[in-house]
Amino acid sequence: MINIDGLSKSFGSIKALDNLNLNVKKGELLGIIGPNGAGKTTAIRIICCILKPDHGDVMVDGYSIHKDPLKIKSIIGYLPEEPNLYERFKARDLLKYFSELYGVPRADINPRIDELLELVGMTHRAEDRINTFSKGLRQRIGIARALVHDPKVIIFDEPTMGLDPATSQTIRHFIDQLKGDKTIILCTHYMDEADQLCDRVAILNHGRIRDMGTPHDLKSKVHADIILTLRVKNPLPSDQEAISGLTSVEAIEIGGDKYIISLNSRKEISKIIDVLGSRVLAVNTKEPKLEDVFISTLENRGMR
Repeated sequence: MINIDGLSKSFGSIKALDNLNLNVKKGELLGIIGPNGAGKTTAIRIICCILKPDHGDVMVDGYSIHKDPLKIKSIIGYLPEEPNLYERFKARDLLKYFSELYGVPRADINPRIDELLELVGMTHRAEDRINTFSKGLRQRIGIARALVHDPKVIIFDEPTMGLDPATSQTIRHFIDQLKGDKTIILCTHYMDEADQLCDRVAILNHGRIRDMGTPHDLKSKVHADIILTLRVKNPLPSDQEAISGLTSVEAIEIGGDKYIISLNSRKEISKIIDVLGSRVLAVNTKEPKLEDVFISTLENRGMR
């Protein structure tokens, strides 16, 4: 559905994208995660034909960003991190304006708007002006605006950034409802969000894909079922050797007074604590998360 081929873009001496190659399948929800300045927003603005690349091409449903930008804009719905909404419009009027702008048949406009307002839980605020809405309500209307023309592709750029937990969960629910029916790209800083929603996740940094796969496949690269974190008083040089000798230990990282130990089972946690004895000040266990993969990918490539 979306094929990115050799995409490069620089802003002065800063290379935002460096020969980026990426494919998004029809009906897939692809997450793109990366640190600030990784190139996420630049990439999606090029896909949306808002920016032009220095090199490379993007094909969206068979159309090139160079040859068919207007056609691509007609089949993409885009929600930027800060939706640029006309604040003096009422919610319904805003959606009607964009419906007409995208050429939605007149007979379909009002039923489509009613459907979208219900989808985003804004039917009761349809006649209120945008300037009376909170950030969360603006995001809801932003999603409805991105969907007015029933696009084949939807791109979300940090849709839950700065929202409270309840509103964030509501937005994620809207996105989840669109899965399968639409091809979706989701750029996010929230690892749990990517883990929860995405079919595949691409880790982007310095304008290139550094790793990609399903959330499960990426997390399996941590080579651990349990991550044990210990804070230790007076760490000793012999600690690492003693702990590494246990059969369940896959890897150990020591930084100051903190030991991070990857284990393939819980059975030897007590043995590890016994080795360190009364010097153990704090213990924490967790299952591997996408965040661990993200940090490990950047560290292994010296990119943090």
